[in-house]
Amino acid sequence: MNRVVRLGVIMLLALAFWPEFGRYHAEWLMADANVRLDRVLRGIDRGDVALNAADMARVLAHDAGLLLPADPRPPLLESVALILRHQGSDAIRVLEAALAHGERPELTLNLGRARGISGDEAGAMAAFLRTAWASPGAIATLPAALRGPLLEQVKLLEVELRAGRLRAPPPLGPGTR
Repeated sequence: MNRVVRLGVIMLLALAFWPEFGRYHAEWLMADANVRLDRVLRGIDRGDVALNAADMARVLAHDAGLLLPADPRPPLLESVALILRHQGSDAIRVLEAALAHGERPELTLNLGRARGISGDEAGAMAAFLRTAWASPGAIATLPAALRGPLLEQVKLLEVELRAGRLRAPPPLGPGTR
């Protein structure tokens, strides 16, 4: 009888935690992707090793995103990996899909980076301005030569907002909201 009770308790615990197994697995995948990207960004991994690490991080982040479809972290990690591999158009696709679930400054900042490496300087600046508008601190990783003018544009937009002449935030790019 004791064995049956133990088995029953184990089964109840397994059923109670079953929905969370996917989330736990996704968290582990993201942690692994984070470590790999950190090594590349800090210059520990270089050359082909860095490219392979970024590509593996992309795969891990993508897999985590399948388990957590509305979570912005997997596409953020995937976009960083794609940007490191200079695959701007792929990063743009990932980021635009993530932005459809909700806008976050770290996503729009990476959208600007992805557009920049894809040669769309106007689109990059629009995404950077939108990021600075939403969260001025989020652009701290951009070069100072970009940050200053962006923050000046934000100040001008704030004047327009206070005067009642601004109807919408700065667009993410041509033809976007």
